[in-house]
Amino acid sequence: MADNSNSENKTSQEEKANEKNSQAVTLEETKVENMNSEESTQTTEQSSTPDPANALQAELEAAKKEVESLKDSWARERAEFQNFKRRSAQEFTSIRKEAVKSLVSGFLNPIDNLERVGATQNPSEELKPFVDGVTMILKEFYSVLEKSNVVRFDPKGESFDPMSMEALSSEEGDQYSEETVIDVYQPGYYYKENEDKFTLRPARVRIGKPKS
Repeated sequence: MADNSNSENKTSQEEKANEKNSQAVTLEETKVENMNSEESTQTTEQSSTPDPANALQAELEAAKKEVESLKDSWARERAEFQNFKRRSAQEFTSIRKEAVKSLVSGFLNPIDNLERVGATQNPSEELKPFVDGVTMILKEFYSVLEKSNVVRFDPKGESFDPMSMEALSSEEGDQYSEETVIDVYQPGYYYKENEDKFTLRPARVRIGKPKS
């Protein structure tokens, strides 16, 4: 009986020792888990905290993209404005040409009539003052037209230009190496804008041509 009692006490003590050891192990494992959890949390917090250098680089890249976008937009706007200026200048020139042509065309026939009077050969003493007065008026007309960039041209002796002349008659001859104006029935007029010329009325001429 004494042996059995001693054996039970010994077993009970062993069980208690094992239980204490188990609790100690469990406590140690809990401490380790808590430490690991804290380290993991600290690592996560560190990784989630933005790096100031990276943030600055990202802002710099965004600013560069915005600058490039603004430059492209400015270049497009500038090109559109230049095109608008060019179109406006062309339209203005076209409108001005048509206005000058419309205005001058109404004066050309009266000027032609005055030129016929001024070209009178050997006028009588009574008519001479009148013819001289018409000649002065013609000079005033020419001056006013030139100030408006309208030029009168008499192409006698010049090479025939179908863009500014109208051939009403012609003759052939060995003396002609090219089509040449040999007589002017009616002088022409053109409008000059810088280096550009715009025919208001073609000169009506007679031309000489090489024999075919």
